[in-house]
Amino acid sequence: MTTRSALALVLVLGAILLAGCLPDAQPLAVLSAATTHGPAPLEITFDLSLSRSASGEPLAFRLDFGDGSEPYLGAILEPTVSHVYSEEGTFLAQLMVTDTAGRHAGDALPVSVSASPPPMGLEVGMLAPSFVADTVTGESFTLSESRGSVVLLDFWGAWCAPCRRSLPHLQGLYDSYGERGLVVVLVSTDESLNVAEQYLTTNGYTDFVCVWEEGGKRANPIVSLYEMTDKGIPRTFVLDRQGIIRYVGHPDHLSGDAIETLL
Repeated sequence: MTTRSALALVLVLGAILLAGCLPDAQPLAVLSAATTHGPAPLEITFDLSLSRSASGEPLAFRLDFGDGSEPYLGAILEPTVSHVYSEEGTFLAQLMVTDTAGRHAGDALPVSVSASPPPMGLEVGMLAPSFVADTVTGESFTLSESRGSVVLLDFWGAWCAPCRRSLPHLQGLYDSYGERGLVVVLVSTDESLNVAEQYLTTNGYTDFVCVWEEGGKRANPIVSLYEMTDKGIPRTFVLDRQGIIRYVGHPDHLSGDAIETLL
């Protein structure tokens, strides 16, 4: 290898190593609110505090409330923005953040202004379908009776290795926020009630509500209700105090800050 070739190789390797050490350049936009539904006039306090730039530089933002009013422009130095929706309807509030290099990121949050509840469904902003089921300890549990609490509804199975790995994170969230109103509900997809109950008891996960119905991953009625039959687990739905879905995704991607906002 010639001296020039060796030097070129060193430069390429150095660039690769440097790139691997650099943080993701894209900023992160997160738009949340403790309440997103209610009768008019409805005042919503939007929380922008979870938005981040890649290297800590200030972020500018544009918040469009979705109701035809003037967007709010500012900086994340002021992490909350309040807005009053005076007319009934469903609106999509949209946040766009921009860092000092001009890179953009966006997030959106549906707002429902009505005296009646939002439509039932499985997407963020919809009312979570309720169900009645038996727990592994022999009690009856009704999801809608948990209104007033923030509910973390997690589909899991003792047979599922990623599900088992996610339980310590769920336990940590409960330890931090259980006394403030967080309820963790596990929907077991195990074929046997005893398998689910034994795993949770043996490993000390006794703070969770775990419901079990016959059918496993394919025929469990709660799994069918939440259209989880052909989806991977673990998968988590977070419901606010009104029973409205505010998060859908992998439990490991759910932060304490997101729970804090809802509480």
